[in-house]
Amino acid sequence: MKNIQIEEDLYHYIASQTQNIGESASEILRRLLLGDANAPTPKIAEAITPPVTQEKVPETTQKAEPKIQEQNVENLTAKAKVEPVVEEGSVFNFINQEEVTTQKGAVGRFLFLLSALHRAHPKNFIKVLEVKGRERDYFAESSQELEAHGSSIKPKEIPDSSFWVVTNNNTPRKKLIINGAALALGYTEEQAEKLRDYI
Repeated sequence: MKNIQIEEDLYHYIASQTQNIGESASEILRRLLLGDANAPTPKIAEAITPPVTQEKVPETTQKAEPKIQEQNVENLTAKAKVEPVVEEGSVFNFINQEEVTTQKGAVGRFLFLLSALHRAHPKNFIKVLEVKGRERDYFAESSQELEAHGSSIKPKEIPDSSFWVVTNNNTPRKKLIINGAALALGYTEEQAEKLRDYI
């Protein structure tokens, strides 16, 4: 298997195209580029270049340039287009099992999932501030806010966001926090549990 490096925005686009839990980046790309996740890989040139046919041009004294059929041009353009990532979507468009398992420990997976929730819901992510414990806040907009509610809470900034979260909780508590954050953002109980089980 070959490794390639891609820019972060392209990586997020590929991750946003996940249709099944556990779908690998290779399967996503195969489906997007070839139209079938189970198809054997043809030569790349054949896969992305549709056949170009020419229309019959009536003979004239001047030679007219052959025209490419419009349908084939549209197919080529559709393959070349990259749609922007949807701003408010499902978190499951931003993660897959392969990505989650590469994170370092429960804290890494915890922060990764919260970052994915933030990418999926940047405008509404502030609702997670409502997720609190009996004696402490779990989320805040600064580390100082969290430290004001307790010591040794190990606040960490959620990647690619302006929000902070406590990280000194055990794994079951982290699962409850993820579950609560998902519910606050409008996910169903079933979806929240599915997300929680990634930790």
